[in-house]
Amino acid sequence: MDLDSIRRFALKVWKYKEGELVAVMIHAGDRLGLYRAMAGAGPMTPRDLATATNTDERWIEEWLYGQAAAGLVDHDEGTFELTPPGAAVLADEDESLFYAAGAFTGITGPDVIELLIQAMQTGGGFSYEDQGDIATRTTERMSRPSVLGFFLPVVLPAIPGLEERLSTGARVVEVGCGSGVAIEAMAKAFRASRFVGIDPSPRALRRARKRTAGLENAVFHEGRAEDLTGSYDVAFALDTLHDMPHPDQALAAIRSVLDPDGVLVIKDIKSKPGFENNRKNPVLAMQYGFSLTSCLASGLSEEGGMGLGTLGFNPEVAERLVSEAGFSQFTLHDLDAPTELFYEVRI
Repeated sequence: MDLDSIRRFALKVWKYKEGELVAVMIHAGDRLGLYRAMAGAGPMTPRDLATATNTDERWIEEWLYGQAAAGLVDHDEGTFELTPPGAAVLADEDESLFYAAGAFTGITGPDVIELLIQAMQTGGGFSYEDQGDIATRTTERMSRPSVLGFFLPVVLPAIPGLEERLSTGARVVEVGCGSGVAIEAMAKAFRASRFVGIDPSPRALRRARKRTAGLENAVFHEGRAEDLTGSYDVAFALDTLHDMPHPDQALAAIRSVLDPDGVLVIKDIKSKPGFENNRKNPVLAMQYGFSLTSCLASGLSEEGGMGLGTLGFNPEVAERLVSEAGFSQFTLHDLDAPTELFYEVRI
């Protein structure tokens, strides 16, 4: 055998183990407020950072050297600095579209791994509710920067007439609303509209109701898309259809409650049909990892689930399912979001 080839392959495998451990370090830095303390502070010693965050200097010293080894902070003669780009990605949760530390809120734990192993053996799946509170909070923190930094200022204006309709007062439903991040933002921005969120996860809805306490134009109901009643001017399905066991039924249910001149806005993962067509995606392996531990698992959590997976709701599948649900107008909006496409759907 070619020993150099074996060494290169072994290094590739061990680099993924390194990634796992760096992820744990990012989780610790986010959870303890270390990145936030370093943002804009210039060079800091371990003692400086430990004092600022009420943590132990020796542990902080080791963490900082690990961060420097990973290339996440700069090091110079015993001091460490989080650069402005680093702060945008790791510390600025409220303003930066590129904020990513929230994705490390939950490190995949043994409970989810055991559910995954069982699912791979039996062909079943498991729901977001099964994944516990950590999954809910991670999803919430991953989605919030995109909602505030891109969805409100870029996506809503791109849908003809939508902002005006929301401003003058619309009946709005979000299917698969999760913990209510999008509804909170829209309810604050468009006080004349009334927002209804529906989701099957009790734990997510508890967080949604807590975050929107005091907003009289936002309410939440436990249930599935198929449980929808009433009529709506606007419907949203944001990063959720590919997770559903029966997205076809969900779309048909949305069609049944949407007014004839209403609009459905879908946000879903940017992908193409076929594995080879997606090979240029720089985070393709990560997205398949999300699929195995979350999206595909949810899509197979019920008997007969479609199991689309993270990358399964590509434009071809989207247009077919929308048409089969009874919609006649389908418009793709590629707004240069890093990982997402948007669809404008009308009756």
